[in-house]
Amino acid sequence: MSEKRRPVNPRGQGGRLRQEILDAAVVLLGRAGSEDGVTLRDIARQAGIAAPSIYSHFTDRAAVIDAVVVESFAELKAVAHTAADGVDSPADRLRALCAAYVRFGREQPGRYRILFEASQQEAAKRQPAANGAAAFAGLTAALADCVADGSSSSTDPTLDATTLWLALHGLVVLPRATPAFAWPATEALLDRIILTTAHLTGPPERAPATT
Repeated sequence: MSEKRRPVNPRGQGGRLRQEILDAAVVLLGRAGSEDGVTLRDIARQAGIAAPSIYSHFTDRAAVIDAVVVESFAELKAVAHTAADGVDSPADRLRALCAAYVRFGREQPGRYRILFEASQQEAAKRQPAANGAAAFAGLTAALADCVADGSSSSTDPTLDATTLWLALHGLVVLPRATPAFAWPATEALLDRIILTTAHLTGPPERAPATT
């Protein structure tokens, strides 16, 4: 079977090829569930290019994986910040962040798996400072704002934000892993998670529904 070939980019559009390489890696990593299951030749085939073309942008497979991780964390951070932008109350802002996190994980399972599941064990060794920082910093700051305005009784925002993150990860991953379980509605679970782990004094308003 012949491999697909993409059209050659016009001069000056090398950045487009770089992005296509990353997009191809995201698809393959999401399917494989392990970095070891994806080769540069696989990535090139998915992108419709010759394997040597990758070396114009990346030194090796590890460089491709690392770039995917950095890009995916940046996308998650941007999605969360966009959801919280313009939300006035700290409690509502916290909920908007949490709802956006769950949506991202549900709507982009390939990227989420790349960030937090088995495929990134090797990437985590190469860039430990980047792992989780973008996702966690926003939760910690949002919870600290709730404490500051009196809408949360938390005495340890860092610990409680860590607990909240663990619960949100479970809300993304477990329904996908065990679909036969009679899961309550996502909105009800999200409300309960935020109220209990963030020690809110009252229910925050609903952000747009998760899927």
